[in-house]
Amino acid sequence: MIIAVSDIHLGSQLANKSGFREFIRNYLKPNQDDISRIVMLGDILDLWRNTNSRVLIDNLDILSEIGQLDMDKNYLAGNHDFAVVSLLSQTQSSVPPDSTGVLDRVSETLELTNDGLKLKFIHGHQVDYWSALRFYEIFSQSMCFVDKNEPELSDVWTIVRQFAEDLPEDYRSRLEDISPETRAALEQKLAGPLDGTLDGEKTGLSYEWDLLSSVRDFEDVVIRSGRPLDAIEQFAGVWRRVLETIDQYSTFPLPPPHIEDEVHGSRRIAADLSVGLGEDQFLIRGHGHIPYVSQESMVADAGCWLGEKASYLSIKEGEVSVHQWPT
Repeated sequence: MIIAVSDIHLGSQLANKSGFREFIRNYLKPNQDDISRIVMLGDILDLWRNTNSRVLIDNLDILSEIGQLDMDKNYLAGNHDFAVVSLLSQTQSSVPPDSTGVLDRVSETLELTNDGLKLKFIHGHQVDYWSALRFYEIFSQSMCFVDKNEPELSDVWTIVRQFAEDLPEDYRSRLEDISPETRAALEQKLAGPLDGTLDGEKTGLSYEWDLLSSVRDFEDVVIRSGRPLDAIEQFAGVWRRVLETIDQYSTFPLPPPHIEDEVHGSRRIAADLSVGLGEDQFLIRGHGHIPYVSQESMVADAGCWLGEKASYLSIKEGEVSVHQWPT
């Protein structure tokens, strides 16, 4: 059996750390003989606007308990812990001697097979930001290093420019040409409120799509996907209409059944463009914070561990199912 968890956000005041500790001790550990692997789908740590070393030190207890489990472990980088790969080399001295290396296998995607079912694991931001993924991942990396107490690290856009130094000159120029007003709007929309609360002003996904027009990069999508530019531009129109539809049901946990297939189908295309999702692969993701499994569309979200929320996916005998903790 494979277990997938996502969006614990350790380091955030909203993290359900105690609930996840109970999940480790009362479910994962007692069932080690049946669980062959745990896949952590990203945002396990929350490094945004946090001191990275402090987040790791404060949560080494949880990471060590996971590391000591007798099962394979994979850690996929999410948008809130996108810098975890570069941080590994800086924190080796902080890892306890008895750690079995829960962060040793870090990647952005993972492909597995379970009893004939082909699986593609991602965090999920690759779907939402497929058209501006190069910018969004630079922004996410930068947010992991923002520190309001350090003058040279207090402005995310200064850090963005540093991470963008190796990008083509024309793209760097586009970033430099973004107006202060648009930068402020992007930071507010993408980074959320500073107080860490769950409730913030919702301006809609279609608004976010329009806001990202200044950093959208279809040429990058062409390179990632191998698809022709005209096909990508055509899908962009479809995608915006899907976002408008989702906005109409923003107060619903999930889209109504009559549009659910269209939404999931579009997300599968976006995943193909950004991470190469195969037609026969079941997409296992997080990032959405709402747990569900769509067997028809072959898409599942593991949900999150924020506040009182606690959910996970299990994959056994070629079947994907969603569960709440405690059961």
